[in-house]
Amino acid sequence: MAGYTPGEQVSGCVKLNTNECAFPPSPAVARALADFAAGTLRVYPSPRADALRAAAAKTYGVDTEMVLAGNGSDDLLTILVRAFVGAGERIAIPTPTYGLYDVLADLQGARIVARPYGPTWELPSDLADQGAKLLFVSSPNNPSATLAPRAEVLALVRRRTSIVVVDEAYADFAGESLIGAVADHPNLVVLRTFSKSYALAGARLGLLFGDARVVAELMKVKDSYNVNALTQVLGLAALEDRAHHQELVDATLAGRAWLEGAFARLGWSWPASAANFLLVDVGGREIAQHLYAGLKARKILVRYWDRPRLATSLRITVGAPDQNAALVAAITELLDALPSTDRGARDNR
Repeated sequence: MAGYTPGEQVSGCVKLNTNECAFPPSPAVARALADFAAGTLRVYPSPRADALRAAAAKTYGVDTEMVLAGNGSDDLLTILVRAFVGAGERIAIPTPTYGLYDVLADLQGARIVARPYGPTWELPSDLADQGAKLLFVSSPNNPSATLAPRAEVLALVRRRTSIVVVDEAYADFAGESLIGAVADHPNLVVLRTFSKSYALAGARLGLLFGDARVVAELMKVKDSYNVNALTQVLGLAALEDRAHHQELVDATLAGRAWLEGAFARLGWSWPASAANFLLVDVGGREIAQHLYAGLKARKILVRYWDRPRLATSLRITVGAPDQNAALVAAITELLDALPSTDRGARDNR
């Protein structure tokens, strides 16, 4: 099998390749970190992260029994596959999407059935017709940043042919969520992460929301102490500072709008983004490769995939204002260095 390929980690670079938050986490998180009693590390953490689950339930308006905490949402994806899919059974996904889904299927001996997104990133009309035990929908999707229409996702859920997992890693930037629909749809599961809008990617914390009966079954197959004690404390602090969380979201959306204006002046296009990144079509495969390599040489990392539908695009995370400005300046310099016949959309700005 092929393992998951994470974004490059290169020290000393401007990291606009892994969709981390560009701004620091809440001051409440910093205080919780400073006040953490190291001596408590000699004992195991709460195995079910009870205090964290209760706080999350209050924040998102559900019962505590409907919440499961994980070591990032990746851990929760692993738990779902482990619980619901046996060897030889199917997982259905739209494609292209988050690459970990394929890896988890391989680990379980399951089969991924990938159906292509429509030309403007519409959900595949036959996604629910694949005989799958699990159906994953990343919304907003990674790498396209597009939001799946609520009505279409709920139509998939109401068919009740599988467990439908809506991976909402970037939902805070979209201002739309299906968490509120979980109580009325027992086969709907919604995932959230603290890695993006809460600026806690290094802490590794995710939340799963589902019917209490489903969560009870998932509890059986999770690792025994899957969320460490320090992360539970930091997650509680982050959840309690709602004002700072909204500041992070607002600053990110402002940066996204600034980048969209700069890229529009270059003549570039992208699907409407509901996330903290843009999938920008730069006008050609060779231009995309030139920009990716040139930016990396200038210590600016973006994401590039040389494969169908993505080969002419770069996925670019929204950075802090100085990072965004440095990115656009470097792109302009690299485009100006191209032969005039290779500039494509750059000359149409």
